[in-house]
Amino acid sequence: MTAARLGAIAPLALLLTLAACSGDAQPGPGQVDPAADETPAPMTCETIIRPSFSEELSSLGWTAKSEAFRIGAHELADGIQCVWGDYEHGTDIAQMYGWAPVEAEEAAELQQYLEDNGWLREDEGDYVYLTENPEMVHYLDEGEYGMTYQFADGWVALADTKQGLDLVTWRG
Repeated sequence: MTAARLGAIAPLALLLTLAACSGDAQPGPGQVDPAADETPAPMTCETIIRPSFSEELSSLGWTAKSEAFRIGAHELADGIQCVWGDYEHGTDIAQMYGWAPVEAEEAAELQQYLEDNGWLREDEGDYVYLTENPEMVHYLDEGEYGMTYQFADGWVALADTKQGLDLVTWRG
């Protein structure tokens, strides 16, 4: 490249660099980006779980089927329940995650419904966990938890294992 061409490109590169750095800086920790869209992302199978985990499942060729959030015959219409699996190849391996808003009175009724149907209750700080009775579930090893609901103030989450609840990050 000739010196004349380099001389013409250098100011352009400087101008582009300055434009990239000015006004578009990302906010630091604890700062709000005034240009950010304040509309939350829609609740989907991909957004209710950790983004990195959603990407990992997708990289395996897994997709999710969504349906209304259910606890037995009770439907929480504003929630979502997702079953992730390899639907293209039809394997028996799948994972379930869900989240729904729920008012305190309805949450208490749903917790009682689960307990009346043999689910085991554990209170841990601000959370109430209701999990399948391991005596009724034949695929669990001793000390493991199967399908579990996590109730908190204003919401309920679901995972096919209690440990899987850590992956449900949606909070409305």
